[in-house]
Amino acid sequence: MALVPTPREGCLSLAGTPEHLPQLSLSPNLDIPAPYPNSEPPENPLKQLLVPKEEWEFEVTAFYRGRQVFQQTVFCPKGLRLVGSEAGDRTLPGQPIPLPDPGVFLTDGGVVGYVRRVLSSLGGGLALWRAGQWLWAQRLGHCHTYWAMGEELLPDSGHRHDGEVPKDKEGSVFDLRPFVTDMIAFIEGSGRSPRYTLWFCMGESWPQDQPWTKKLVMVKVIPTCLRALLEMARSGGASSLGNTVDLHISNSQPLTLTSDQYKAYLQDLVEDMDF
Repeated sequence: MALVPTPREGCLSLAGTPEHLPQLSLSPNLDIPAPYPNSEPPENPLKQLLVPKEEWEFEVTAFYRGRQVFQQTVFCPKGLRLVGSEAGDRTLPGQPIPLPDPGVFLTDGGVVGYVRRVLSSLGGGLALWRAGQWLWAQRLGHCHTYWAMGEELLPDSGHRHDGEVPKDKEGSVFDLRPFVTDMIAFIEGSGRSPRYTLWFCMGESWPQDQPWTKKLVMVKVIPTCLRALLEMARSGGASSLGNTVDLHISNSQPLTLTSDQYKAYLQDLVEDMDF
């Protein structure tokens, strides 16, 4: 699996995106006329999630000893690399996302020193990128990093991590197919809401059965398109279905769907994926 999923260059932060991105919403009216009466219906718009040229938007949040010190939202065609305060090797693929110096946020000199050691050991960084329906990760430095899927507000520290990010090869950290399958079950009322938040613990063991706020460096990464998909599923089960949701894909188009249409598009998306 190549580290570079697409040949496009550059990375666009949230501040550089258009003020009003195209939006996707569910319609409360199940009897609306077909928008394309004299032509074939358009291709499943959710398949944009699989198109290589369409960047996903990522929200990156960093914590030092449980204190939030950084948050940035970016479109990165070649993926991203979490690096120390220095940008690291810019010849490597992926947009470097420098984590801030802890001295600006922490007062305990000992903790500041330990955090700096973790950041300096990141080397080329922790790389995260998308290829088709998968997200892949690889560490390009000496810093051991453990990862797990968790809730958006906090990691699941009551259980073991899902794995260690490998150094000599890429490792899969997310597969869109089970996420969509679980979301269909959630819509049908037969399953819980699927998780979409990646948590990384850098330089230390995973905080199993201990407060994650005691760890030196924790980083949370959210593919915001997955959060938007779940928000649509939740709005479909609420009394009001008119909530507008931004799909957070670089080339998404406006579309209005009934909840049944949305579910059908999700099922079609699963069938279109690789096994």
